Amino acid sequence: QEQLLSYKRKLVSKHFASFLTRAVGEIEKEGGGPESFQRLPGSHLVLTNPSLEFIKSVMTVLELDPDVSKETSILKKSLLSQIGVQEYSSVAKWVNPCASFILPDVFCVECNDCRDINLCNLPSLEDDDSSSLKRHWECQDCGTPYNNEEMERRLIDIVNRKTIRYQLQDIRCTKTGGVATKIMAKQSDCSAPLQLDIPRNEAFSQLRIIDSLAEFHNLEWLHETTQNLLKQM
Repeated sequence: QEQLLSYKRKLVSKHFASFLTRAVGEIEKEGGGPESFQRLPGSHLVLTNPSLEFIKSVMTVLELDPDVSKETSILKKSLLSQIGVQEYSSVAKWVNPCASFILPDVFCVECNDCRDINLCNLPSLEDDDSSSLKRHWECQDCGTPYNNEEMERRLIDIVNRKTIRYQLQDIRCTKTGGVATKIMAKQSDCSAPLQLDIPRNEAFSQLRIIDSLAEFHNLEWLHETTQNLLKQM
């Protein structure tokens, strides 16, 4: 056990540190900005620094092992210092760059499999060439493509229901949580600010994710619907 622990710590502090330092230096030399990041379904962050995102992603994986937490912390600080970013800066915190959107009860007409699928996950590749991304979702059991038109209709129905729910939501007192009863009032009866049950930025973010899915998968009806709603928000 001690030998294994010693080996893991040496692996991070010596081998990984040497390799990652060189890799970050090469990424910095090549440069790059927002154009370096491919826009995919679920992309919801504005990413501008390839070397920073590389460091955050690798360090997030290494931090999963508590046995090498000290070595990982030292390595992370060193790599961030290499690109001029402070260790506890807000930009140094890893955030999942891919959003999630679950469509429940998707039915396969071929094998009768029914499951919930995350539409933001990319469909499998035709081959090793990343340019050959499939533009359809398929059953994980038998590989039969799902009906894109049916998926689009379901997504439009979800968009309509989310929009109605947003428009008919309650406004509540931030202090008591009570529902506001006075029309056009800017404050509650106890003079506390009012807030929406569903914040505007949350509703806007969900529509942006669906719009991104529509654009990537060439769902024109859905794309037109989401674009019209986004312009009105």
